Formats: sequence, C-alpha cells, structure tokens
Amino acid sequence: FYERFSERGFDYGPAFRGLEAVWRRGEEVFAEVRLPGERVGEVERFGVHPALLDAAVHAVALIASDDDEQTVRVPFAWSGVRLHASGASVVRVRLTRVGSDAVSLEVADAAGQPVVSVESLALRPISAEQLQAAQISRYDSLFQLDWQPVATSASVLGGPWAVVGSDAGLGEAVVRAGGACAQYEDVSALIGALDEGGVVPETVVLSCPVSGGDGGVVAGVGESLSVALSAVQRWLGEERLFGSRLVVVTCGAVAAEAGEDVADLVQAPVWGLLRSVQTENPGRFLLLDYDPEQGGEINAVVADAVVRAIAAGEESQLAVRGGSVLVPRLSRVARPAAASEASGRLVSGGTVLVTGASGVLAGVVARHLVAERGVEHLLLASRRGSDAPGAAELVAELEAAGASVTVAACDVADREAVRELLAAIPAQLPLRGVVHTAAVVDDGVVEGLSDERVRRVLAPKVDAAWYLHELTRDMGLEAFVLYSSVAATLGAGGQGSYAAANAFLDALAQHRHAHGLPALSLAWGLWAQASGITQNLNETDLARMDRLGIIPMATEDALALFDRSMHADRAAVLPVRLDLKAFGDRSMPVPPVLRQLVRRPIRKAVAGDGSGSGTEWRDWVATVVPEEREGLVLDLVRTHVATVLGRTDPYGIEEKRALKELGFDSLTAVELRNQLSNITGLRLPTTLVFDHPTPAAIANVLLKQIDGAPQTTAQGIMSEIDKLEAALAGIDWADAESAVVSTRLRGLLTKWGRNSEADTEDLGTASADELFSILDGELER
Repeated sequence: FYERFSERGFDYGPAFRGLEAVWRRGEEVFAEVRLPGERVGEVERFGVHPALLDAAVHAVALIASDDDEQTVRVPFAWSGVRLHASGASVVRVRLTRVGSDAVSLEVADAAGQPVVSVESLALRPISAEQLQAAQISRYDSLFQLDWQPVATSASVLGGPWAVVGSDAGLGEAVVRAGGACAQYEDVSALIGALDEGGVVPETVVLSCPVSGGDGGVVAGVGESLSVALSAVQRWLGEERLFGSRLVVVTCGAVAAEAGEDVADLVQAPVWGLLRSVQTENPGRFLLLDYDPEQGGEINAVVADAVVRAIAAGEESQLAVRGGSVLVPRLSRVARPAAASEASGRLVSGGTVLVTGASGVLAGVVARHLVAERGVEHLLLASRRGSDAPGAAELVAELEAAGASVTVAACDVADREAVRELLAAIPAQLPLRGVVHTAAVVDDGVVEGLSDERVRRVLAPKVDAAWYLHELTRDMGLEAFVLYSSVAATLGAGGQGSYAAANAFLDALAQHRHAHGLPALSLAWGLWAQASGITQNLNETDLARMDRLGIIPMATEDALALFDRSMHADRAAVLPVRLDLKAFGDRSMPVPPVLRQLVRRPIRKAVAGDGSGSGTEWRDWVATVVPEEREGLVLDLVRTHVATVLGRTDPYGIEEKRALKELGFDSLTAVELRNQLSNITGLRLPTTLVFDHPTPAAIANVLLKQIDGAPQTTAQGIMSEIDKLEAALAGIDWADAESAVVSTRLRGLLTKWGRNSEADTEDLGTASADELFSILDGELER
C-alpha cells in the first residue's frame, strides 16, 4: 500500500505508516492501525496521537470516488469530532461514506472502547505536483536574520540619562538633544550616587569592556559574560532602578551586513545572554552594537539618530553601521533554483567528525549523513566514547548501511584532547567535515545564574567550537556545521547561558564565512523527538514553548531543513517551525524581530476581555462596583496562572493554594509577572510570586495598585498570613518539630481570642510594624 503511494509521489515517513490491516464490506471499510514503537511514549501528550489519527484516515483510499492514480484524497474539513478517551497506541477504525467527498469515522481502542468519533471528514484531491509544492514550503520554516535601516524622528528624551563606562559619543548626543546626562565609572558608582540622594536616571547606557586580554578567545568569552552578568544582576537587584532602562553597548559583536565579519567574538555571547534577559524582563533592556571601524565612538550625526531611536522605545536591538541605524528582522530564506535543491554529498570524500555523538540528535544526523548525504567514513566523538549507551547499536546500524565508523572518547572542550583526536585520523581518510552537536544545559533565570553555571554550559559549545576552528583551519575542510539554538536569536526565558553559548556559534560561523572558510550555524527550534536536552521538558515547559509560537518539528522535517540549509548561502540560519498566526492573534506584543513576518490585524478590543492596553483594562476595572472587583481581579490572576502552567481550567486553581505547590518555579514566576504586567500596565516586581505566594495574595497586590489606596492593617496581616500558610504547606507534619510549631500557633490564637475585645482600640491604631512585632513576640515565646 505505502510502496504504491511512494511510486506515485506520495511518500509517508516511518512514523505515519501505521496502517496494518484493512477489510471492506460494501461501502464500509475497517482498519487496524498501530503507532510505531518508538512513538508510543508520546501518546500521553495528545488526545489522539497525530500520526495514529493520520494513519487511520489512510484507508479512505479504498473508498475514494475516483480511480485517478495521479491524485489522492486528503483530509480537508472535520466536523462533529468527539474525543472519548486518550492514550491509545493501537486502534480499530470504521469508515463509512457520507457523501461523494466525505466519510465518517469511528475509532476504538484494542478492547473495543470508543476513542474518537467524527461525523464528517470532507476530502479534497491533491496531485503529486501539489504535494511537491507543499514539501518545498518547508522553506517556510527556514529563516535568516537581516538588519534593516530604521527611520528615526524627533523623540521626547523623557527623564535624565546616565552613561556607565565609556561614552561612545551617546552622552554628548543626549545633551545636544536637550537632555541631562551623568557619567559613572560602573553600576556600583551609579547606585552609590542614588544612596546619596542622586536622581534616578530613566535611561542608562552601559558599555561592555572591549576584549584585549592575553587569555585568548575562550577565556575572553568567560570574562566578558561574567562582567555583563554581574552588571545585569546588580541592576535587577536595585529596586530604585525598576522603572529605568539599561542600554547595553557592544562594539563589533554582531554581523549586521551580509558577509560582514564579527570583529569581536568575545562580546558576541553577551547578545545571546541579553536577548534572554529581555524576554524575562520586557522593556527594561536594549542592545546596541556599533561599528569598530568608527574608532570607539559613534559619529555625532549617527549618535543623534541612535539617541532618538532609544528614546522612541519601539525597538529592543539596534546596530550602527556607516551612517545608518539598523534593526534586526527575521525573514524566510529564499528557495534556490530547483536544479540546486538536491541534497548531494556533504563532502567529496574522507572523514566526517560528529561531536556529542552519544546524543540523540547526533545519532539522527549520523544516520542521515550516511543514508542521504553520501558520507562513507564517520568519526563519532563523545566523552564516553564506545561506553556511551546506544553507541554499539548506532555503529552496527551505520556499518550495516555501508559506512566505516570509528568511535572515540574525547572531551572536545579540552584543546589537547581535540588535537590528539584529529591527529589520529588516518592520512588516507583525511578530515573533510565537522558536525558539532555537543551541548549541555543548565536553565535558570538570570538572577539565579553564576559564573560557574555559565561556564559549564559554555565549555562544550564555545571552547569546543573554537578549538575545532583553530585546529582544522588549514585542513581543507568542505563542511563545518555547528548546532546552535533559536534561543540565541529570539531569546528564551531561563536559558541565558545556553543562548550566550549558541550566540558564539552563530558569530563563529559568520567569522569563518567572512574569511572564506566553510561554515554553517543551524539555530534549531524544538524537535518533536526527545533529546538529551529536551527529554525532561514537562507540560508547563511545552506550554511555554507553544506560547512563544515555537512548534515541535518532526524528525523528517528537521532533516529536510538540514539539507536545505546547505543551499542557503548564509553562515547562520534558523530551522524552526513558528506559529506566526498565533503571534497575530494574541494580546501580547509582537517581538520586534518578528514584525516583518507577523501582520497583526487591526481590531477593537472587547470591553473587559483583557486584550486592550493596561490603561484600558484599569479603566474598565474601575467601572466595576467594588463588591465585584476583587473577584474580577482574582479571576484574571487564576486565568494567567492556568495559562503559565498549561492548564485549561482557571477555576480549578485554588485561590489560597501556594503557587509553588502548583508547580511554579523561578521561570514560571517571571512569566506570570510579565503577563500580568502586560495586561494591567502595572509595574510588578520580579519577586511578585515569592513575596505573595498565592493567587489571592497576588490579586490583593493588583487591587491595591489599581485602587491607588495604601495597604490597610488588615490587608498587611492577611498578606503575612498568606506567606505563613504557604510555608506551613511545606512542613512534614509527621516530624516531631511540627508539634512545636503547632503549639505556638495554638497559643497565639488563644491569646488573640482572649485579648481581641480588650485590645481592639489599641490594635486599631497600631501600625503594621507594631503588629508584626506583637506577632513575632508571641511566636518567640
């Protein structure tokens, strides 16, 4: 069945060849469908696994209304769909014609229990030519980063500015525009000035130190990121700067023009780090890179334009090249002429080195290189070598496909180990290609990162890639492929160190390309196939990726993008599936980098739906009677708590339950803060969830800011009780120490009840601090 389809130009991948047996009785067709074993572990993620459902429809070919072998009928419109159960990996299907171009489906599990029913599935014919055009549309998932001039017009500078470190010519531009600008040596000096009563600046320009040490690129990257991380953490930890914006300035850290070299590879990872910091703290950071050929200072005319662009506040990233101010925009990679689309051989001969070879994706690409790209000799390097799980099976599979395979244990973050690895390659099979996939992750929001955690992530990315670049530069390579991540370009909350490491890979590829060396950095999106990096993603993580508009790619599609990337004539591309329509439909702002791809329709916000601006939302809430306002705001909080956790029922979120119990961590806490800030227009601290650990407590914070009223004594006490309740939820009540806590609490309640009537007048006039002192005193007794 599938072979005949393939011959007609309709080729199904292995995950979709689930049709096992078919029976026909008049106008009815019965089929048995089984999900391939390697996909069974995915069934819990879906109501019905998409590959299983797709295969269930394949039997419709037996009741199609025409015999044209040049077309097949494919699903077009579903109606009357009901899901009865989930988790099936083997199903039985009954298809019945309900019209000339439609069928009904009944799907049951192996025990005969209903799984899904479809009243009508309308079908449409598709030809092999149309299918080919659809396959070519895979280029819709291959992107490149372009830098485009941005028009700048007169802008109000707003409040005072400050420059930290070297000026780069921007301080003088602020003064020329009629603004005030102070100068500080570092962030600590700025904060010291605030301690002495100095004015809080609205915009602060921070220049990253230019590399110039003798430690080399690898050491320089670590030092540069350490300085940037320290400054960012100090900035975020200063409450007085909560309403200010930090402009981080680099020099030659990005390639803003086609074929341009990255002059300072050491500063390039700062862009990856800060892009992720921007997603965690919307509106508080801006990145600016200027041309090193300008001698360390932007000329006056361009500096004036840069200041205007910063003041406008519409962009989060800027670059200065020549006399232009540029902004980054994602665009699709142009499809090459049909004659050049064939995959062809990756290299003309010799050996191809694959690093991180014990990883899932490395195994996938190794199989693809042998089966589709003509590679005959593979060198698979990983830290554990042949002792890595699955290594023997992978080698056997590759050798059965006709390749010769060598497995080596090598820490590619060790320069000497890499040198020895390359020296051992036989002279008759010289190295001709490198595919560098090695990676580790250590996720966490920027406030929780440390130099040690960042360094751990940099090693297999930055160190290894640089050593491979250095040691193979004169070997005549024909391919040098680096596995990067979309996080380096689009930013990803909680992945600052990973984004930084991958930003270096993108910059290195650009550097090699500018010097005539083969290079391609693939900034991958999410693969549907679990890997060592993604296998621990939970439902909350997947829901977050979905909100970012990133759709998991099937392995077949990812490998097709791998092949197409080879013809892109770009040093760095982004193979990623983006749900661009979702960006246009959501109330969250479209990231500037996607504005060329996303066309958001103009529409009026429905009163009270929360999709308008913060001002509109607050104005609407103000019209609600006070008695209903609390419930309204609580519903808003619960809705966004459910969204962040990937749940569909906000009313199932208990208002007094600690968010930590519901599965919140530092990243989901930041996400909730950002969503509530965006919808309400209120400035909410990053510690919102930790200071107010229940939905009710957060709703109380929002109400106070909306009403503009100071917190009452009772509200203050209730907020502290919420924190106490959340802390008590984590106590093991079987522990002997819990008895001490219980006794103290009972004693406090008893005394409170005995004295409440007599002390009502005193308590009514006591301050919040005095009440807390009373409570602390009782607990200490």
